[in-house]
Amino acid sequence: MDQVIKQSIDARKMAFSSAYELTDAYKKKVNDLFQRIEEFGKNCSDAVDFETKFSGSSLNSEYTNLFTEVAANCKYILPPPVDNSDVKSDKEYLRDEVLSEAKYIAKDLTLPARRKAREEFDKKMRDTPLGKIEQIRNTASVFKRFFKK
Repeated sequence: MDQVIKQSIDARKMAFSSAYELTDAYKKKVNDLFQRIEEFGKNCSDAVDFETKFSGSSLNSEYTNLFTEVAANCKYILPPPVDNSDVKSDKEYLRDEVLSEAKYIAKDLTLPARRKAREEFDKKMRDTPLGKIEQIRNTASVFKRFFKK
């Protein structure tokens, strides 16, 4: 049997056991039906052929009817609870928003003073030997780019 056909059949079968607590009687019915579906799948050339033939066959009707019967008579298995530990509360979102806004305002208010301090630092650095070396390097870099073009 084609591997994709087998996966398609297994997925359909898994839909029963993963969603409902099957009683022994329903387990037998499901296994009997899927034995016939597997035999049916062995006669198909590929997954497209299987799905096409299966959708028009009486096995598809049996599958749908059995699923409906199981849904009506067997207990539904609740999915496992979702871990929401990483989801923030409204208070946390508000706190983060206020903190972010406060940082932005502080940065915006101190920008002129920081700019002035940086300019003074750069001015003093230019007067040192390291500053002169940096200035020569920058001038050489400008000329290098200019003569490259």
